[in-house]
Amino acid sequence: MVRARLAAINGAPLPIAASTVLVDVTLGVFTQAAFTVLGVVLLVGATGQKNFVRPTLIGTLIGVVGVVGFYFVQRLGMFRFLAKIVARMANSPEWQSLVQGGETLDQTVRALYARRKAVFACCAWTILSLVLGSGEIWIALHALDLHATIANAVILQSMVLTVRSAAFAVPSGLGVQETGYYFVGQLLGIPDYLAITLALIARVRELALGIPGVICWQLIEARRVWRRRLAANAR
Repeated sequence: MVRARLAAINGAPLPIAASTVLVDVTLGVFTQAAFTVLGVVLLVGATGQKNFVRPTLIGTLIGVVGVVGFYFVQRLGMFRFLAKIVARMANSPEWQSLVQGGETLDQTVRALYARRKAVFACCAWTILSLVLGSGEIWIALHALDLHATIANAVILQSMVLTVRSAAFAVPSGLGVQETGYYFVGQLLGIPDYLAITLALIARVRELALGIPGVICWQLIEARRVWRRRLAANAR
């Protein structure tokens, strides 16, 4: 919602702002699934253990199937359908504009998916960002004098993101992310307290970027409100 809001503030039409975020989130699940499979392969190669492979892949497959269904619902016109239901329940002509807005959003979503090169580029950039994001784990492993390899960093990044995605209902994955670091760290031979240390390092990075981001967003919104009030007073 914040991403769509900021895109709209910076001049993007609302249907495009909302549709790009929706398409990006949908494609992100597919790239996350590919990253999970990569992490599983590397983890099996590093530890030789296979008992976790089946449940991880089954869970990933279920998630992918769900998102595939969500993708087809988007292509069939999800927003116009929902808008028509709301308009009928409201039983008021004033709500009919919602149907038109839903249809516009559906058309924009379909137009974005039709841009195949852009869709593949989005997936490629997302995969690249996930792999490069493992760099912070590699740096933390090196700083803690652990077995700092690219493979271990990618394994931790992939498996922890998978665990966090599976527990999406937990706000910010509090406790879930830390548990992921703990159990995956055990498989990689990382001591308990150092695995928790890695989890805390990741949290510090999230706070260091997230809190200033929220503050900047609120400053942008406050500036817009202030300008509207000045314009209203000038009249």
